[in-house]
Amino acid sequence: MPKFHAQIVTPTGLRETRTLEADSRDTIQQQLVAEGVLVISIKNAEPLNQFQPRQRFDTVVFVHELKTLLESGLSLTESFDVLLDHRRQSIEFDTLTRIRQHLNEGLSLSQTMMLYPQHFPALLVASIAASERNGTLVAALVSYIAYDERISALRSKIYNASLYPILLVGIAMLVMLFLLMYLVPRFGAIYDGVDMKLPWASRIMLDLGSWLGHYRWLVLAAIAVGMVWIVRFIMRHGPEESLMLVLSRFGPLRRRLHIVFLSRFYRALGLLLEAGASVMQALDMAGSMLDSNGRLQLQEAKSRILQGQGLSEALHRAGLTTAVSARLLAAGDQNGEAVNMLRQSADFHDLDLTRFIEQFSRLLEPVLMMAIGLFIGLIVVLLYLPIFQLASGLQ
Repeated sequence: MPKFHAQIVTPTGLRETRTLEADSRDTIQQQLVAEGVLVISIKNAEPLNQFQPRQRFDTVVFVHELKTLLESGLSLTESFDVLLDHRRQSIEFDTLTRIRQHLNEGLSLSQTMMLYPQHFPALLVASIAASERNGTLVAALVSYIAYDERISALRSKIYNASLYPILLVGIAMLVMLFLLMYLVPRFGAIYDGVDMKLPWASRIMLDLGSWLGHYRWLVLAAIAVGMVWIVRFIMRHGPEESLMLVLSRFGPLRRRLHIVFLSRFYRALGLLLEAGASVMQALDMAGSMLDSNGRLQLQEAKSRILQGQGLSEALHRAGLTTAVSARLLAAGDQNGEAVNMLRQSADFHDLDLTRFIEQFSRLLEPVLMMAIGLFIGLIVVLLYLPIFQLASGLQ
């Protein structure tokens, strides 16, 4: 029986990943909904043909198109009829057809989307569900598009800033491995035939190269196993979460990552409140944007709100604010502009993060280049140092 990884939000607001066995995703979906948990995503635990690129439902494009059709005055069902005609030859046609059938059966759009968590993020579903109660569906779609653009822009900047150093370090390690496994053992064979005393640093490097050359297949096998583990780790957690887990290991970046999570949390919370969700419902949903420590802090904030504290004070006392966002949210509580202040807090921190990423990249890249150059240069110098000593002795 196939295994699936299901990401859920429990009734207490905690985000969990469960591994379940069932015949299909739909069975898992029905089982989890019956338990009263919110399903974020359901993925195959061991997908077949996992190295083949898979076509996916483009949710953002779908939201754009649906928003445009609804703004033109078409009803929801008429909009889906137009989308079906437009996407007749696309991979989304089957999904859109099933959604149209559910709408004909009397389900709302949010209830229908909830049946396909692999296509529609839980945040989008919750935003639409809240907007359906007050007739602001188009506004909710517009807000989600703006939210996605901001989140995607920040995600792209983090990826771009991380990609070059990772590639640079990876290529440098391959070059150094080639030098140590191939070139150094050959120099060692030459020096073994010469009666001379080698410098201790050169001797250590030659011994290391000789060991790596002798056990090269074991070393290559270990590297291959490590690469497979890395690929499986990324496929299980996703590129974004994997990158965040790696970056969180570095102390100087941990505070910045906390601000990244806070910015996403503020933006998601503002989106849900603007759509018409209650404060507690919005906090439950937006909590999925936080890391594990942030979700524990959110539980404290929710308890404080239930005790009668305001949103800004509860978040501040729970540690879910910065010096700037605390002032902005407090002002929002006073003037009734909480949604706008949440959005402005996210914008402020996004701008600050963008500036930090640019400065960090400008500093990190030359430092990495210098360190890699020094390390490779050290290997070359230690290889030729005995030759220089021999030449000076002959003179």
